[in-house]
Amino acid sequence: MSNIEEEIETATEAAEEIELINIPDSSEESNSNKNLEDDFEMTSSDEELETSLLQLVRNKNQNMEDICSEWIQLYVTKPEAALIKFMQFVLEASGSGYQIPEDSNLPLKNAKILNAANGQFENKSPRYPLRMRASPALTMDVTHFVQQLLHAVISTAIILDNCFLRHISGFLVVASDSDVLPLRHTSTLIALKMMTTLSDLMTLQQDKLRTLWMQMFDEVFLKRRRDEVEDIRLLCITECGLWLHKFPQCYINPMQAQHLFEALQDSSRKVCESSLRALINLQKKPKLRLNCLQLGYKFRTTLLNLSMRSESELSEMAIQLLVRYHRAMPQLLDVQMIEIIEQLVFATKRGVAQASAELLHHRFQQAATERERVQALVQFFMKFEGQEHAAYLVDSFYGRSQIVLDWSTMVDMLLKPENLTSQQTSVIIEILTIGVKQAVTGEMPPGRSTNTLLRQPMPDANKQASEIILPALATLLRQYRIDYVDIKNLLELPPHMTCSQAQAQELIELIKSLMFKHSNFAVLQKSATALEQLFRQCSALIPNYRKDLLEKAVVNYMKAESAWQQAIISSQHARFKVCNKRLLVALRLISALYERFDLHEYQLTDTVLASLKRAIRDENKAPEVSLPDEAVRLCLEIYYVAICWDLKRVQEAVSAGKYVDEDCLMLGDHLEEFFLAAFHIIEYSSDTSISCEAFVSTCDLLVLFADTLRRSGNNALRSLEYKSSTCELQTLEKFVLRYVFNGDGSVAKTSDGQMLATLQSKRRVLAGFCKLAFNNIIPVLRASAVFQYYEQFHASFGDILHATLERCMSINMINFGMALMHTCLMVYKRIRADHASPAQAADSAQFTKLINMARLFGDLLSQNLIKSRPAVLILHRAGIRYATEWSTDPTEVPGNLLYLKVLRQFVPQLLAEDMLDVLNYLDGTSSRERRTSCATGWEPLLAYRNSLESALNQSCRRELDM
Repeated sequence: MSNIEEEIETATEAAEEIELINIPDSSEESNSNKNLEDDFEMTSSDEELETSLLQLVRNKNQNMEDICSEWIQLYVTKPEAALIKFMQFVLEASGSGYQIPEDSNLPLKNAKILNAANGQFENKSPRYPLRMRASPALTMDVTHFVQQLLHAVISTAIILDNCFLRHISGFLVVASDSDVLPLRHTSTLIALKMMTTLSDLMTLQQDKLRTLWMQMFDEVFLKRRRDEVEDIRLLCITECGLWLHKFPQCYINPMQAQHLFEALQDSSRKVCESSLRALINLQKKPKLRLNCLQLGYKFRTTLLNLSMRSESELSEMAIQLLVRYHRAMPQLLDVQMIEIIEQLVFATKRGVAQASAELLHHRFQQAATERERVQALVQFFMKFEGQEHAAYLVDSFYGRSQIVLDWSTMVDMLLKPENLTSQQTSVIIEILTIGVKQAVTGEMPPGRSTNTLLRQPMPDANKQASEIILPALATLLRQYRIDYVDIKNLLELPPHMTCSQAQAQELIELIKSLMFKHSNFAVLQKSATALEQLFRQCSALIPNYRKDLLEKAVVNYMKAESAWQQAIISSQHARFKVCNKRLLVALRLISALYERFDLHEYQLTDTVLASLKRAIRDENKAPEVSLPDEAVRLCLEIYYVAICWDLKRVQEAVSAGKYVDEDCLMLGDHLEEFFLAAFHIIEYSSDTSISCEAFVSTCDLLVLFADTLRRSGNNALRSLEYKSSTCELQTLEKFVLRYVFNGDGSVAKTSDGQMLATLQSKRRVLAGFCKLAFNNIIPVLRASAVFQYYEQFHASFGDILHATLERCMSINMINFGMALMHTCLMVYKRIRADHASPAQAADSAQFTKLINMARLFGDLLSQNLIKSRPAVLILHRAGIRYATEWSTDPTEVPGNLLYLKVLRQFVPQLLAEDMLDVLNYLDGTSSRERRTSCATGWEPLLAYRNSLESALNQSCRRELDM
């Protein structure tokens, strides 16, 4: 028997002893109280309860059971005084300063008391105790007291006393209908918590308690569940979920679940979330399942709309609920609804995608064989072939279904592809490759977000992949060698498996052969990566195999370069096309290999540099006699990688104590030559792809050869530090502004591959420039050039700029504050230049965006108000100085006073001790006489000042509350 049932039984026995089986009428209250006096030994006096009930409840040194016991003892002797104490508790928790007269007699006039209390609320602002910073603690204390009091009462005959429950519930019902929000909110909270606790007492005087409970349900819950205040609606839905969860041990009937479904249409995200959580829990209750299914069918469109909301938590829970309902009632979703949910496996939010994958998993499980399941998965992917994210599909099933990890079936299907099209085999290869990669590394696909960044590799994934896939990998490489997409995906597998020496030798020979037959650059890059891993696993094979491969690639390049030059010199126009193609293939191979293997011994740097110089010199010549654009880009990549390898080798030599002076001189010369070529290409090249490659490589090398080298103990290595000129930094800044920040900043709603490639290229360029800012290569103030687009291009580049801002904060807070000030000023000045008057500028869409950008900056500073204090102070002081600069006419309103509207967005980031200083600084720059000398134009200053005063007052009140 539970504790509650034992207490109920004890209370029933006590009631029989004092002959109070039925709850008495009000005429019998005095006799009832007389009998109750005999049940207690009075140990407390009225003076012990002079402290308000709320103060006792909130005092952590007080025992809650003792407080409840003393209140019960007071009720036994003086029921009016005890009831007044409780009613005073409700009023004080609401924030009212009204004191109920102690000489009030039963029956208490609830309406009269509440009318008097309405005028005694100390805080006229929207903030009140349940909306203060300490509100969670207050809510917990109040709830705990109500629960403890009711549980203490059931061990006495008071629970059968018509006076106790009737007066308390009556007062709460009237108070919860008050027009005064603090009182209505607090009374609703206490009433609902009281109803939840009473649900546990349904076996005691069930009919009478049911009547009282249902009366409160009608008068409190049904009215307040549609309250205009979100927090009150949230309370109602949360408690309703708790009542239904206890069914049938509650007074509420199953059809009341409709209130939860209706709450799904609420405009509040919190209310919808609470309702969804409750419905998910109720679906697990067998006795409520049928009612929930019927209501789920009725509200299925609402749930479907929620599944497509931008809030991932709501979307995920709505999909979970729909999938569970669909499994229990297949007719709940029609074909179109199913398709909508299924496509969400490609959503960027992982929780949403995995929830929708449950629907597909259930459908795939109905297939008779594993081969049919894989085919069903492939057909689903092909059905939405516009989706380019196979990695998203795999991640949606990863950890939820074994279908994407059924490598044995996939390998068998690829080895015997009867009745499979080439497109189907390509999809299987891609799913197989991505599944192995994620199982071994645990990494999610780029772009997919989740609440946790923990990697989730599958135990023994490497071993399983090696046992299942490796024996067939060489055969698969030969079988699918023609299609570059298939071969590229298959070449990603070796780094995630462990090979025997015999397997490694076979794969190395095969991959070497493929590298000299394929011209696709992506295939060559994957081949080089696979070879690097295979060489690492089987070190005994490295010297001969690697030397043969690299020498052959270098010889091919030298021959191709010589043939191309000879064709140009001799003007053999017929051979230009053939020589160009041969040179491109050779350069691709060299570039792919150089990324993984150091080719320094083959001395390719001078040859590549000569090609770059020639390309720059001949850029105005006819295309057929100039180096192809792709060749120029590849030469840049090769030269960049060569410098990186040289720096690595020099640093290792310094660590080993070797002489590196000559190597450093040569490396410095190569670096200078690279920057000369790269900056020329960035500034003048008409080919955007080449300019982007030069830009990114330049930014990377500027970081590598920054002041970190100056800290080296080797003089030769220190001499390699490169300090950019102002002209070079301006060239980089102009390019990033010209290339990245064009257009309106909106993300195109298209799956066009070219559009996505352009976006990725822009992100890469922007990230390169941002590296210079947070590595202190360029002053943070110069980075304002890109920060000014934080709001306008937030959808496309917000993550990059946000991360850069966070990193810049750690360098110097004062400089960071000035950078934010300069950023806002750049946009502000541009807006003012476009409008004739401050009033027109304030009404413009551009100014609204500036305000939004300031709020975004404010959110960033709010992450740590203590650390960001210097930045916030400099923002306000510099902003005030700029906005209040006076003209020669003492009666004229400052022309840039509008800027204070921007500055106003940073008031919440001020610490309490700084608010008064900023306020005094503001008053020092503009006297009251000057502000009042002109009737109009001072609104921005007055609004800014009011914000400071309001924030200061609220801070003082919070300190008092604490």
